[in-house]
Amino acid sequence: MTLYLKNRFRVLVFVDVFVLYCCALFSSYAVEGTLQLVYNNTYFVIGTIAIQIFFIAAFRLYVIRLVDSSLELVVRGFAAIACSAMVLIVLMLLIVKNIPYTLRLSSVYFSFSTLFLLGYRVLFRLASSYHMRGLYSNDYSKTIIYGAGEIGIQLARQFFKKKLNFNLIGFVDDDKSKWGSLVAGLPVFEGGLDNLLTTLRSKEAETLIIAITDLSRENMRKALDVAAKLGVYSKIVPSLFELENERKSAIDIRSVNVEDLLGRSSVAIDKTPIENVVRGKRILVTGAGGTIGNEISRQLLAYHPQQLLLLDIDETELHNLSLRLHKYQAEFSEEILPIVCDVCNKKKVASIFEKYRPQIVFHAAANKHVPMMEYYPEEAIRTNIGGTYNIFSNALKYEAQRCILISTDKAVNPTNIMGATKRVAELVSSMLSTEKTKIVCVRFGNVLGSRGSMLPLFLEQMEAGLPVTVTDRRIIRYFMSVSEAVSLVFLAGSVGNSGEVMVLDMGEQVNVYEFANRLVRYFGNGKSEVVITGLRAGEKLYEEKLSDLDTSVPTEYPKVFKAIVNNSLNEQEFLQFLDKICKEENGSLIEALQKIIPEFDYQGIPNVEVAK
Repeated sequence: MTLYLKNRFRVLVFVDVFVLYCCALFSSYAVEGTLQLVYNNTYFVIGTIAIQIFFIAAFRLYVIRLVDSSLELVVRGFAAIACSAMVLIVLMLLIVKNIPYTLRLSSVYFSFSTLFLLGYRVLFRLASSYHMRGLYSNDYSKTIIYGAGEIGIQLARQFFKKKLNFNLIGFVDDDKSKWGSLVAGLPVFEGGLDNLLTTLRSKEAETLIIAITDLSRENMRKALDVAAKLGVYSKIVPSLFELENERKSAIDIRSVNVEDLLGRSSVAIDKTPIENVVRGKRILVTGAGGTIGNEISRQLLAYHPQQLLLLDIDETELHNLSLRLHKYQAEFSEEILPIVCDVCNKKKVASIFEKYRPQIVFHAAANKHVPMMEYYPEEAIRTNIGGTYNIFSNALKYEAQRCILISTDKAVNPTNIMGATKRVAELVSSMLSTEKTKIVCVRFGNVLGSRGSMLPLFLEQMEAGLPVTVTDRRIIRYFMSVSEAVSLVFLAGSVGNSGEVMVLDMGEQVNVYEFANRLVRYFGNGKSEVVITGLRAGEKLYEEKLSDLDTSVPTEYPKVFKAIVNNSLNEQEFLQFLDKICKEENGSLIEALQKIIPEFDYQGIPNVEVAK
């Protein structure tokens, strides 16, 4: 116990002894009309006070700071006094042997004890709160909280303790029963979100804090639009996912980011099946240097694997990831080992599996850029198909327990090379999967902020003062933050059975053109604009809904579905196909893909000469 805590404990005990001594005098006066102690027995009074102090300490009242006095303190204090009362009543009956007098004196004494012991603590809390200190401070911006729930109340309490750098003036809430009332000492203004513009304007608010962890996309957009229209700064509390998985507090207020523009879906992950699969295992992550691989590697550490093998062909990204995972204290260790390797290198991949014998494999290595792979289909086939076969065939040979293929929504009725190769990779996984080495595929849509995705491009364009380019006004996509997507990948990969294709519910579709306009409005420099450039090679206007009940069936986990797939792959024919990759012209390769995947609706590419 620190010196500060010891001193605080001593002071509180001293105060409590003094208060209890006064209670003994008052109760004696109330019952007997004299300030003399009971039977003039000083030892009896000292013993009484000692027993009460013992119970007060036993019920841990002294660990609660006076400024944090609350209902918990009242409950604990009352329980301590009640327990000590029962003990002391028995002792008094043994000494006095006068039941009416004992009950009369003890009831008065313990009434005074309850009132004074708990009373001075509550009064101290009141004296240090808004009732005595005044509500408003001119040092910070006038702020309204949207959401008068549990998190909003926490923010109000921190404000009254002068631990919040905002001048809170009230709440806005959609619950009509709260309108016109006081919540945590602050008024709840009438009108809710629908009246937010009038409330912000009439109260001359300078900041709006959104204190709802799972606010819908529509309400999020409405609140941000109103704030932006009035020039009011928008702040936000962490989402449910951030609170659960990133160890943040509800009062860690931050600025609105681009992910918040999409709204906040409630993603609650059951970690038990993931823990059962991962803990204490040797795990290999391919494509670890990419956005998905980075996040997979980072989140895996929370499940305490025995060894984490990070494999990637990009040595710079791999080095940086290893440094981060080692908290910048090392580059290599037995627990976290980066490996520079191309997944297509048969000899080296085989040696890695032979040496380290990974029990779990997350295969995220792939060529993912849709337009680029339209021009270089042989590279997509070599990496996405050949690399997948190379990894999983070795996993089978060296008896890995479970493999998870990171797939994509573009594998559903593919119209581009990348999607087609990922669909073949799924077929390869199903072909190789056994009960001993279970291989599960997990499909999901676009990840915000991943390399090559639209969001970094939009932000770079705005930073460079260039127009934000969108290929079509009608284009729609599913989006999810990388951390949420990876958590669902873990869950789906853990509960999926051998050879199954699992799909994630990515929420509602987002119109990319409208999203780009909101992005420009919130984060642009006032000069940015959105321009239409036309669809790129292999690009769809929309992606099929991954969790559509016509193409998938639900599981016991709300965000995870099982795809209904019919294609199968003949291993001998597939190996012949792999042998021809480096020999065939692009046209023959595409025809071969269409033969394997009849639903592959190849759209063609512009006539551009590229190196082969």
